[in-house]
Amino acid sequence: MDAVSFLPGDSQANPDILAAIIRASETYSIVASQDIVDVRGLKLWAKGLPVSAALQQRLLERKLRNPIESCLMVEDGVTPFYLLEQLNAFLDSKHSMAQALFPSAVQLQKQLKQLPLHSVAQLLLTTALATRPDSIAHAVQSMALAGGMAMAQNSPVDVRLAMLGGLLHDIGEAYIQAQYLDGQEPLDLLGHKHMMVHPRIAQLLLSSTTDYPATLCRAIGEHHERQNGSGFPARLGGDAISPLGMLLAAVETTMSLAPAPNAPLTRASFALRVVPGEYPDRFSSVVFNMARNANEQVPTNIRIPAAGALHHINTTLQAAQQTARALQSNVGTKERKAIVQLALDRIARLRQAWNALGVWGLSPEQLTPEDHFEMDLAGVELNQRLYELQRECMLLAENLTQAEKAELSPIWADLKIKHA
Repeated sequence: MDAVSFLPGDSQANPDILAAIIRASETYSIVASQDIVDVRGLKLWAKGLPVSAALQQRLLERKLRNPIESCLMVEDGVTPFYLLEQLNAFLDSKHSMAQALFPSAVQLQKQLKQLPLHSVAQLLLTTALATRPDSIAHAVQSMALAGGMAMAQNSPVDVRLAMLGGLLHDIGEAYIQAQYLDGQEPLDLLGHKHMMVHPRIAQLLLSSTTDYPATLCRAIGEHHERQNGSGFPARLGGDAISPLGMLLAAVETTMSLAPAPNAPLTRASFALRVVPGEYPDRFSSVVFNMARNANEQVPTNIRIPAAGALHHINTTLQAAQQTARALQSNVGTKERKAIVQLALDRIARLRQAWNALGVWGLSPEQLTPEDHFEMDLAGVELNQRLYELQRECMLLAENLTQAEKAELSPIWADLKIKHA
């Protein structure tokens, strides 16, 4: 995958995004906004001509003077009017997130009418509408949630920038090969490597082809980062993540649970606070209050066996911790030692999260439905963190020697990952 097809200067069109744009042009009106020329100045397509398969072939054969994204415009598709229509439809729905945001509806509508929709953003959103329509619903709902969270926490984060960030945060996914998107099974290591670059792609794309503020572009590049350094693509932590980037990261986690059949905001509030240090407390508090305002009801039919999944997770953590400790004193490269230390630090935080659940002294009969629900959520979230830790260690180990990989492999083998 060519992740830098959109960079200024000598560039060649990314075949995946180009194919998606051509497919979108079958439904929506996409035309050249300027003459499209190659690096030698030869005109490949005239201004005003509609996009077609003939253009696709020409672009794949030549390097372009300007990124193709800045040479095209959409005359319909995802317009500001369309976005307002979709926002209103969402706010009128019965989803608990929509109910929680409804008191802010007028302000969200007002802010949306003032959002600058750059032609490059409109092109890629329209392409997504044609090729992955569910991603537009996700973008609109993320936009509403980001705006609502920026209003609720009374923070220095600008509401309009937050809404733009929510709308555009996944725009880099247009450059990811289709087999890595929307799969039902967890991605393998290669698939994850493809997916983990989409925030950076979006950041570079928007900063090089639009006039959006650097604050917005940076935050979109950070929307999968975590305050404790466990995110991607740059594994940033603490103050290295901008306030808007941290808000978008909380939006991303909340939206990942939006399709849950019940209590999605309650689930998200728990996910934001279960592991110490991942997110600032203010975000879990905002989402908790949203769940309460929406009057979410937790399911009452969940029962956790006394020796169930959570106990297995603790046993798994203990085994991986012992293995990492045994390797800690061995002589090795700085990179090898860093992986061992990462595993120990992250396992310690996960064990802290496990210990903090606070229901271990109670018998199953003493647990309330809320206790059972929270234990169920804990099993899912901690299992997911185990999966992420294994994946991160394996990625970091790719540049080690085969001998070093073999020495460290018991750490991720001990994690016994079962993807949630």
